[in-house]
Amino acid sequence: MTLTVSDITFGYTKEQYVLRNISLEIETGEIVALLGPSGCGKSTLLHCIVGLLTPDSGSIAVDGELVNKMKPSDRGIGIMMQDQPLYEHMTVEQNIAFPLRAQGHTEHIHDVLDRLELTAVAKQKVSKCSGGERRRVAFGRAIVRKPSVLLLDEPFTSVQGELQKIIQDVVSSFGAATLLVTHNHKTADIGRVIDLEHL
Repeated sequence: MTLTVSDITFGYTKEQYVLRNISLEIETGEIVALLGPSGCGKSTLLHCIVGLLTPDSGSIAVDGELVNKMKPSDRGIGIMMQDQPLYEHMTVEQNIAFPLRAQGHTEHIHDVLDRLELTAVAKQKVSKCSGGERRRVAFGRAIVRKPSVLLLDEPFTSVQGELQKIIQDVVSSFGAATLLVTHNHKTADIGRVIDLEHL
């Protein structure tokens, strides 16, 4: 699968354009780290790609098919937001399984729990989780449906050392077209680096 972003322009008001004529392409298995200072539009671009925001102009396609012509469930896009809302009353396992509720099968969940080292807290309420555990739960929700396009907004916030390496290893082996937003040059070496301000 190829993610193609073509000439995307978006503004929250007519006087405040955050994105202007942004274009990029990411192939299957490729990881692109999107750098830029806070407020330059990195998160906004992810929200446009996944369909939470509608660009003023331009197009976004997955394998040549425009995403705005597809149902959200058919787009094959997984997203981990910077401030990912989680279901506090649910367990870790239930949160990760939530995107699969319509499919009625849960076999893949235990693999995700294992790879993210969350098996020991699988039955624990998310409200009791540490910051690092919560980030891994959010990441698990993003990948549990095996999306062909993976969008990650500051995935290493509250995650350091060995836990950061766990997420990096899963991203590297996942095989999706991955766009990873970060402000940290040290975590950007996971893949091809693009500075949003220079697009």
